[in-house]
Amino acid sequence: MSDVVGLALRDGQVDVVALRERLGTRRLVTAFSVPADEDAAGAIRRQLLEAGVRARRAQVGLPRRAVVAKAVELPAVPGADLRRMVGFELERHLPFPPAEALFDFEALASEAGRPLRVLLVAVERRSQERIRGLLRDAGLAPRLVGVAIHSLARLVTGDPAHGRIVLWLEAADAELAVVVHGRVVGSRAFPVPADPEARGRTLETELGRTLAALPESDRSEVVEIVAGGLPPPAFEVERLPMRVGIDAPPGFAAIESASLPALAVALERAGRKTPIANLLPDELRPRPFPWPLAATAALALLALGIGAAIPAVTFVKERRALATLDAGIARLAPEVQRAERLAAEVERARRELTTLRGFEEQGLHPLPVLRELTDTVPGDAWLTNLSVDRSGLELGGFANAASQLIPLLETSPGLERVEFTSPVTKGRDREQFRLRATWERRGGGR
Repeated sequence: MSDVVGLALRDGQVDVVALRERLGTRRLVTAFSVPADEDAAGAIRRQLLEAGVRARRAQVGLPRRAVVAKAVELPAVPGADLRRMVGFELERHLPFPPAEALFDFEALASEAGRPLRVLLVAVERRSQERIRGLLRDAGLAPRLVGVAIHSLARLVTGDPAHGRIVLWLEAADAELAVVVHGRVVGSRAFPVPADPEARGRTLETELGRTLAALPESDRSEVVEIVAGGLPPPAFEVERLPMRVGIDAPPGFAAIESASLPALAVALERAGRKTPIANLLPDELRPRPFPWPLAATAALALLALGIGAAIPAVTFVKERRALATLDAGIARLAPEVQRAERLAAEVERARRELTTLRGFEEQGLHPLPVLRELTDTVPGDAWLTNLSVDRSGLELGGFANAASQLIPLLETSPGLERVEFTSPVTKGRDREQFRLRATWERRGGGR
């Protein structure tokens, strides 16, 4: 939301209009007039505060008689600096020294191969000091200083393919501007008498002079006269139809007709596609937004952002990949445990197989040995360990009478020299023994 104040300077008074823009739509906040005296700035400030206007931007429309405005032809030089070229022409067109001038221009339509046409608008620099003081004391900062009748002429709606003369009539003087295809190509200010008949003749004469001074290409485009301000007397200029009354734009129908010039000034856009003359000094003009610099800065920030985001994105991707792997591992953990158990069983079977193959390589047959021990050892004895190798075997275990084992084992056809390898120890009801025996036939196919 932003507010803008438009001021139109007239004889003895200042017309003020405040607009508020929100979401691209402008609406009227307040409109009033104050006397152009020493307290004008204070009166403007007080009424804006009472209306709740928070604007600090102001657009000012000067009376036509306070400025110099005329169409100027320039050489058609491709790529030339038009502002500098206009500056060279100032001395020929201004009634005061160019060094004391504030000037600007508006480019006019021109044909290829013909001189360039611009509308020169200039004002004496010192005359603007009072306006800047008025705005400063009212708490406003100027954004645009133009010509009120030019803004009003651009505000008038009509056939965009043609042109018109816009006339603003007051008690003692009149202002007019000629608009062709939406561009002001000329303007004038002149006094008018109070007598209606004399006023009509004066208007007819001055409008006729205005049309006669226009180039034929512009004069042929003018199709009507639009009059605002005080009602004009009856007159006729080259049989052009006259439309009395200037309609306010849509949304501003409630505004009084006397405030239309100030409204037109407030509605002007300094950054419009077709630039308009702005009589502010260079140091006070609003600077256009530096889009190339902003685009470069945005690209640099984007590059920095991408550079900073790469490690973060990589980290996030790695974390997601790690989480996916963890989930896969957790899902496969039971299968892995089963595989590990099977591998342990296979390893145990492999070791047993290796042991049995070792027996075979030593010429031993474990199964016959175990069968003989089973047949020989009495039922009241049991073995806790058995060790077999090429030289013999060792037994350990418990029996009711360990001494009886020796003769029993010696009766075995495959064993001899059976003896205890450690003393027999007695427990509660059993004797613990450990004995050793050698093979009676070492190459005997066991």
